[in-house]
Amino acid sequence: MTKRTTKSNVFLIRRDAAGAHKAPEELKLAQKKVSQARAEEGKKRLALAKEALEIFPDCAEAHSLIAEETAERPARMKHYRKAIEAAEKLLGNEWERRYRGSFWLASETRPLMHAMAMLAIDLQWEDQIDEALDIYRKLMDWNPTDHQGVHYQFAACLLEANRSEELEKLLAKYEDEASAVLSYTKALHLFRKYGESEKTNQFLLRAFQVNMHVPIYLAEVLPLPDTAPSTIGFGDEREAEAYVMDCGYLWADVAGAEKWMAQVLESELEKNYPDKELAEKAIKNLKKGTKA
Repeated sequence: MTKRTTKSNVFLIRRDAAGAHKAPEELKLAQKKVSQARAEEGKKRLALAKEALEIFPDCAEAHSLIAEETAERPARMKHYRKAIEAAEKLLGNEWERRYRGSFWLASETRPLMHAMAMLAIDLQWEDQIDEALDIYRKLMDWNPTDHQGVHYQFAACLLEANRSEELEKLLAKYEDEASAVLSYTKALHLFRKYGESEKTNQFLLRAFQVNMHVPIYLAEVLPLPDTAPSTIGFGDEREAEAYVMDCGYLWADVAGAEKWMAQVLESELEKNYPDKELAEKAIKNLKKGTKA
């Protein structure tokens, strides 16, 4: 199972009385260059992002864009850290206090929050779980409405870290949300905690009703895409792909979880999945365990 498959003192920045930085013209020009870069691909995109940093070295959006174009994770993480440092510098003194209650709603905080969320995902991949969790907690605290969708990755990270109590509180907060991530995360968490039972079986059946495609991709009978889907819909195949790319490894790490899935969902897959041959192969693979 593949594991979870994003200096210069030349410019003087003016401050207002509250300590916030006022964006200089150079920053606006750099941000415009980043907007142009996002409309390009490959080398052209990267070149424009670097031009933005030549215009204004503390352009957080440019650092994040370079991170997105960097394949090696350690190097990518360095760029996201530079983006965070640049964004905090521009937000000014005591920015956490000043933006309390308006994070994300204030557009100037978004480059910081975006870079932090992407860094946390990479930290999770690198098994630096504690730092990833710290970032997720901050983002959820700053923006309880969670416009970024951080709670999906946060839930998976809590499951991986075996933070049962915190995970259960998060799941309770979103108990009415029908998403593959939360539904299958809850089922797996309860199976790990209590083992197979009528109650845990019901939660897995409920997750299947939310998205029937997850067992197919988890069983590796259909290939996952090389990159995560850019858009997903609740219950569709792209949602299943994204879930398995991010969280599929967790099922292989919990002893007996895949076999339990096969036993509980066998009749449901046979009845409801449109491709009966794929359903049969998925059940077979899950019973063996994809690590076998």
